[in-house]
Amino acid sequence: MQLIFHRKPRRRLPLLSTALGALSLAFAASALPATAAVGPASVVQGRTNTLASFGPTVYSDGLQRQYLVKNGRVYKRTEPNWNTWENISAAFEGVPQLPLGENTSFDVELYRDGLHRQFLTRGGHVYRRIQTGIDQWGLWENIDAAFPGTGSEPISSFSVAVYADGLQRQFVVRGGQVFRRTQTASGGWPAWEDITSVFSGAGSSEATITAFHVALYNDGKLRQFVTRGDQVYRRTEPNWNTWEDISSLFDGVGRSADPRVDDPIHKRVMVIEFNPTIQSMNNLRLSQAKGWYDPRVLEQQYIQFLEQASGQVVQYSIAKHVFVDAFAPRTQNPIYSEATYLKCLADEPDTCPRQNDFDYVSVLRQYGVCEKANAGEIDELWLWGGPYFGYFEANMAGPGAFWTNGDPIPPQLSTCQVKLNIMGFNYEREPERMLEDMGHRVEGTMKHRFGRWANSPPAPPPTMFPPDANLLERFTARGFDATTAACGNIHGSLNTPQYDPGNRWGYDFTNGHYEYNTCDDWENYPNLSPGATTLNNCTKWGGPRCTFPDGYRAADRGWHLYWLGKVPNFVGSHLGVQNNWWWYVMDWDVVAP
Repeated sequence: MQLIFHRKPRRRLPLLSTALGALSLAFAASALPATAAVGPASVVQGRTNTLASFGPTVYSDGLQRQYLVKNGRVYKRTEPNWNTWENISAAFEGVPQLPLGENTSFDVELYRDGLHRQFLTRGGHVYRRIQTGIDQWGLWENIDAAFPGTGSEPISSFSVAVYADGLQRQFVVRGGQVFRRTQTASGGWPAWEDITSVFSGAGSSEATITAFHVALYNDGKLRQFVTRGDQVYRRTEPNWNTWEDISSLFDGVGRSADPRVDDPIHKRVMVIEFNPTIQSMNNLRLSQAKGWYDPRVLEQQYIQFLEQASGQVVQYSIAKHVFVDAFAPRTQNPIYSEATYLKCLADEPDTCPRQNDFDYVSVLRQYGVCEKANAGEIDELWLWGGPYFGYFEANMAGPGAFWTNGDPIPPQLSTCQVKLNIMGFNYEREPERMLEDMGHRVEGTMKHRFGRWANSPPAPPPTMFPPDANLLERFTARGFDATTAACGNIHGSLNTPQYDPGNRWGYDFTNGHYEYNTCDDWENYPNLSPGATTLNNCTKWGGPRCTFPDGYRAADRGWHLYWLGKVPNFVGSHLGVQNNWWWYVMDWDVVAP
């Protein structure tokens, strides 16, 4: 189903505040624990998890903290609670001094002055902040200038270690090369030296090194940790010739505790934000001038909501952000001027072009999007703009591109050599619309997988439900379909008793009607039980006031999280179909039939 990218029925909702979270850091040390929970391996081979770095730190309280960066998220665990990893990534979001980018390394070191320094490597750059008191920190600052002579490649890791002699060693990983410099007794610093060759025994020499950390433990022995090819290797003084692979210790980090749920699928995103300056409104960006949403906040909400709904299977990180101070280019209509766009908004929709005619081809070319995708630097493209910018909510480029919720870009018009999912987002609207966009992408992708979607809106329901109904048709059975309802579609309709020609698209998630349905049974997929129904209305996902105007927001968000949460996300396959449908949605070519 195509949804034209103009305004849906408007309900102005306040922004959610961004949870920054306090990063509680005491002062800590101990040995690496021998065991950790290990989840089942995925049945498919694609980019599941990106293990970027691991580094322990002994604090002044004698306890050790360990930091793991996986799928762009920073996790911490504190001795002796080795079985509890805490996601502390929120502490780095929404911080003015930290530009957008994927987190690839985090390190903490206690200096001789008794104060800790934290080092975050993000988007190829290194940022530092210095402790000013107990649980108090100065501002983050960029310290890239400290690495002369190490090349110009993006930095993936920087770490510091104070050795037993009281002198610091600093390590920077750049372009797969490891550089070190050692503090002199007088406090000076010599030039950086390339020490990459010392890691020849750690994993495959063809795999890229992304991080190196050293820690002095309470037993007086150094441990070194190198991350290479998504694997972590450790060696312990004095056995410098023996590297051991300890990657399995981290298999369970950031994944569902339910062993039936598949491993995370990590995808890197390039964001292109068209957000022009509006001179007649105090030279503010369009999103600010109109009092709309902050795209940065929306992105984080969307990422968090999808991870939550999918049982931690869908994990995005923002790898690159491009800001464009201009209106979006078009193919069938003139590019907006400030005057024509403000007139469009003032008398919509009379002067607003309604075609999905955003110039995808020129934007892919101008910003080198396909080249980045071909090189494995990114996996998806997200576009930001205002209403009537001409985006599809979801479409695709690359060889074999198909309809997800918009016209695929003909392969001969782009240089993409891999499938590239593209999302078009509107910063006028709330995060639920982004979840709805993903829901349509799920529907479109699974229709392509099964070859048919007979009960797709907006058409009236089939007189007879298909006796050979495929899994998508069964999953999206609605209250008015000629069968037992299942989960409906992303617009709702799970418990809608009758088809409404005046609401052909079926927007209905605030209905108080009780309907027997099999939606909860899809949590047992593929082992569905005939006749396993529950009786629900909108209170199931929207709370007790879901039918009231003041309950719309809860029902809106609740419904989209509920529906996306029912999309099968399990390990294994059945009758040639992956039990984790997110693989089709996120990485079609990995599991293409």
